[in-house]
Amino acid sequence: MPNLSKIILVGHLKEVFGGEVLEAEGRRLSEVLKFLSSKANDLLDLDGKPSGKYVFLINGVDSLVYGEDPEVSEEDNITIVPISHGG
Repeated sequence: MPNLSKIILVGHLKEVFGGEVLEAEGRRLSEVLKFLSSKANDLLDLDGKPSGKYVFLINGVDSLVYGEDPEVSEEDNITIVPISHGG
């Protein structure tokens, strides 16, 4: 049975994916992001790690608290927040 985490999208990602909430498969954050990368290829860095262009929250907590590429489960809510910079 696949491990589907609930994904909550913020900002422009709602338009990219056509909604605010979806499910994605993966046992690690990078696997979930790879599953989603067909529509947003900047979710992962070139080395396959979660991109610094976004803040990734697992159950409301910054994913970096759990390490560089934390494990996720079907009980987890993953929120993806774009980091926007002006100049």
